[in-house]
Amino acid sequence: MVGSEMDRPGKVYHATRNFMFKYFLAFTWIGFNFVVFCKAFSHYHHDPEYYYLSKILGNGLCISRGTAPVLNLSMALITLPVSRSFNVLLNALFGRWSLRVLVFYLEKIKVLHLFFGVGLIIVGVIHSIAHFINIVNFVDNYDAKFDAINWASGKDDSKLRLLVATPTGFSGCVMLVTLFAIAYFSSRQMRDRFYNSFLASHHLFLVFYGMMFYHPLSNIIKHQTNLKSHPNGCDIIDEHVFRNDSVLQAICSEEPKFGTGEKQAWIWPLIGLSIYVLDVTIRYLTAHSDRQKVSTLQSYVLPANGVYLRLRFTSSKRIMISAGQYVLLQCPAISTIEWHPFTVVDFPTAIHNTVSLTVAVRGDWTQRLYDLVSEKERLKQSGAGIDALGKVQFLLDGPYPSAMTGMLKCKRMVYIGAGVGITPFAGFVRHLLNFNTDRPTRIHLIWIVRKAEMFTWFADELTKLQERFWKQNKPDRFTLKLFLTRNYNTSIIDEYFGDYPILKARISKGRPDWDEVFLDLATLYAGKSVNVFSCGPKGLTKDIRGICRQYRKHSCKFIHLHEGFG
Repeated sequence: MVGSEMDRPGKVYHATRNFMFKYFLAFTWIGFNFVVFCKAFSHYHHDPEYYYLSKILGNGLCISRGTAPVLNLSMALITLPVSRSFNVLLNALFGRWSLRVLVFYLEKIKVLHLFFGVGLIIVGVIHSIAHFINIVNFVDNYDAKFDAINWASGKDDSKLRLLVATPTGFSGCVMLVTLFAIAYFSSRQMRDRFYNSFLASHHLFLVFYGMMFYHPLSNIIKHQTNLKSHPNGCDIIDEHVFRNDSVLQAICSEEPKFGTGEKQAWIWPLIGLSIYVLDVTIRYLTAHSDRQKVSTLQSYVLPANGVYLRLRFTSSKRIMISAGQYVLLQCPAISTIEWHPFTVVDFPTAIHNTVSLTVAVRGDWTQRLYDLVSEKERLKQSGAGIDALGKVQFLLDGPYPSAMTGMLKCKRMVYIGAGVGITPFAGFVRHLLNFNTDRPTRIHLIWIVRKAEMFTWFADELTKLQERFWKQNKPDRFTLKLFLTRNYNTSIIDEYFGDYPILKARISKGRPDWDEVFLDLATLYAGKSVNVFSCGPKGLTKDIRGICRQYRKHSCKFIHLHEGFG
């Protein structure tokens, strides 16, 4: 009991530290945006140029203008994390200088994009509410004396007209609806079930950016231009006093005049749009260049709903691809707009200029690809002599770096893959078989599947790697554990793995006991650091991240990096 009481402050400390580290970026970004908001809010609240407009709109003016620069900043940056050309540039500039920082950034790309998107929606809603309040105040506080600064045409003006029939109101409504549509189709459920809808809805951001250029055309934000001849307060001077005071007449010598000033809000969406257009242009030119052209050298279906593709570059110049990198694949016969990422499992060498991909059926696009390859094999077996893929062309875009590219730099590593999540490690195995490398010195693989047939995808490579280290008298360098979570049947295992005794002996029923696994690792590598890579569904990533944090207290530093699905 005393021990648990003494451990409690330590647990609180570690929990607090982990919370702060996890949400450091969020706190930093929110804090920065809060400062930007407060600065803009204060400007419109205290600046004498907005004295008359502030009298009409109140705090609605300050809130709407305070959120505007926050929205502008998000729009300028939201396309940057998903710019693959930018990621390639970062890899070229900083890959050798600080791989850990680069890998950390690549791991957080989706989080950054999602973070910017969520912030854009929240701040956009606040901005819209503030503007709706402004519409009400424009009508209710209308004064013919200051009609030059009022957006409404009179007290009987329609609020609905200002909301939907003016450039600012209409564009604001369209942008808000666009944001909600993108958010709805970006949910995991919609993305997995209706990928084409997700892809199409995401391109609505072009409408959003277009409306952003149209948004300020109503010129509703006006400032006073003649403060020297009409300072603040002239409007509240009693008319009788004003007529009999020559000093006041000299100070307030003119009626207030208003202007819209120079518009600069267009710069921010232009930055975000330029990043997107530049990235798309570079990728299009690259994917359609002679150097990137590929032909289908080999294709066949794999057990457990998989497809193997081996593509040959038509150019004689070898493209450098590293283990852990991925490419984007398009099949115009299936879709001319869809590009799907696949990790490279075998890459060009001095002997062959080919690239191999292993594809698991996880949606409409991959299902149609599976059907094409299946049809090809059926026709060949029937003796028709027709190659169903003979007229099907592929476009290849890449390669691009991922969080998995850091595996080759580790001294000690654990790789945890679920299903097709093994593919980054498969490319890593190919590299170890092709080249003699000293790192990693210790490799632990945990592969979890639902169907035993999936183990056959890379059975040859895993067996060769294990045998190679045995011949080098390094049996402990590679540790392999395989887990079958469904339909465990010894007869099926005997059928598929009779020729792979090494793999057969390492297949276990059920799921890994993560406490047992990490306790063994923490004991084996006490006082040392271990890189833990995982690739699989969100639930697996969450479990591995949590267990890594839990076992750091055992004097073993677990560094977790992951690549997610979808």
